[in-house]
Amino acid sequence: MINMKSLFLLLASTALVLSAPSEHHIFRREPRASPRDWNAPRGDGNFLAKRSNLHSEAFFNNPPMRRRDANPFPDPEPQPEPLNNLTTRATPGRWDNLTGSGMWHPAPVSWGGKRQDVYYASKERSCKYKTYDNGGWSNSWYDLGGSLDSAPAACSRKDKNVHVFCKGTDGQGWHRSYDNGAWGNWQAMGGNVKHYPSTCSWGGGHVDAYYSSYDNQCWHRKYDEGKGGWQGWENLGGYLDGPPKSVTWGSGHTSVFCKGDDGQAWHKKYENNAWGDWEPLGGTLDAEPAAWASDNGKMDLFVKGTDGACWYKPYKKGSGWGSWVNLGGKIKKGKAPDVVIYLTKIEVYIVGEDNAVYRRKYENNQWSSGWENMGGNVDTKPAPIVWDYDKVDIYGGHTDGSCRRCY
Repeated sequence: MINMKSLFLLLASTALVLSAPSEHHIFRREPRASPRDWNAPRGDGNFLAKRSNLHSEAFFNNPPMRRRDANPFPDPEPQPEPLNNLTTRATPGRWDNLTGSGMWHPAPVSWGGKRQDVYYASKERSCKYKTYDNGGWSNSWYDLGGSLDSAPAACSRKDKNVHVFCKGTDGQGWHRSYDNGAWGNWQAMGGNVKHYPSTCSWGGGHVDAYYSSYDNQCWHRKYDEGKGGWQGWENLGGYLDGPPKSVTWGSGHTSVFCKGDDGQAWHKKYENNAWGDWEPLGGTLDAEPAAWASDNGKMDLFVKGTDGACWYKPYKKGSGWGSWVNLGGKIKKGKAPDVVIYLTKIEVYIVGEDNAVYRRKYENNQWSSGWENMGGNVDTKPAPIVWDYDKVDIYGGHTDGSCRRCY
């Protein structure tokens, strides 16, 4: 039978154990050496291997009907306010229900002016999109078909152009483009991909697409109009533990970021017609990173730390990387932040543990004093977009699967 003194010592030792800080909840700012060589690609592995389970392009462009009719999503009532009458940024508490039934975060894109599109992967696995143009939204969600196994990624390389990428249910990458008023067909890109893709464009004749593979390497395909279109897959190596994130500050530059399988952030940069090495940036990440780049050679990297806070790390061409800065906040587990830049201002968005979206702004060389509650009931990472020169909207997937927009 245990005596009182022994019981006291046991409880005291237990309390010490329970109160000890967990390594998992510490944000380790310093870069850490990897036991593996990130800059030595490990061959094609299974990424380029021939497989028998791939969908045909005919199937992907005309998949069987999946319990849907011609217009399963009627217009929301009342209709959203015309966006061209608004002069403010996204406003706390002002959310539109665009309806729909999505599985992952939506992907907004704008080719400029007063035009924007938003894309999502439906629960029936097809790609849906809705368009805002000429002062109002399209009356319904258009169905691009497909058989998606990831959120889509979208970018525009010029006026009246959109490129949409995804992971298909057959595991390979797929691509479809809109140009001058017409959609092309879904095109099989090959590969054996693990996560949703990232895409960016540095000019009218160029598009990059990045995917992670099942052996955790990063793979890249580019569209180069001057070289006849799509080029072959390029193996960038690495040991990724999530989807990559790509950004560009202008012609001839791309930076790719990821969470490594060691938990820290990694970066690889294309410049002067060549790729540099992967470099460790430190941090202890709980989700994929977000980033932006501006035409003056600046970048910021934003992450959710395992401590739940939003952290960022600045970069300036010629000076290199600065230190990690803690922006605070309490981000929902596994939900990455996202960021936009317009003029000289930055806005970073997170989803809190209460499913509300929160915002912090950077202007006049300083961050706002705290996180602004934007409301919403979002169950995905946030997806902000800059359009019409300096307007900002935020998209997210509601807990009921519908697509919501804060404007």
